[in-house]
Amino acid sequence: MARASTNGIVVHPATHDRFDDLAAIIGPKRPDASVCWCLSHRIDAKTSTSLHGVERGAYVEPLTREPIAPGVLGYDGDEVVGWAALAPRAQLPFARSRRIPHVDDQPVWSIWCIRVRPGHRGRGISHAVLAGAVSGGLPRVVMRKQLAPR
Repeated sequence: MARASTNGIVVHPATHDRFDDLAAIIGPKRPDASVCWCLSHRIDAKTSTSLHGVERGAYVEPLTREPIAPGVLGYDGDEVVGWAALAPRAQLPFARSRRIPHVDDQPVWSIWCIRVRPGHRGRGISHAVLAGAVSGGLPRVVMRKQLAPR
């Protein structure tokens, strides 16, 4: 899947062959730093707080080998400039959330993180990445999406 947007941003799934780009946009500048890696909403709090430094990236790397990528990456030419994390809600701690309503029993996907690299903001990249995630990042069997702003 690759979806070109009107502003020239091309969106691809964050597959293993793009792991270096994923690390560039959601990983830390210092490998030993304990930054999010978009795990704080993907895994339970206990597991998330137990992962430190390089362990966080090591947790994400196998996700890029799964049949469904952990998100999508937006590119301006060859440079990665955007990211959106997505997954079936049933696989996430959201599934047990009392704060995010379950409207019905239909399966929905969650998009909980959108990131645009500094120096590239204000150009509509988040819109392009979100559109790419919704139109091409989700499997064709997905019929519904639920948005719950924070």
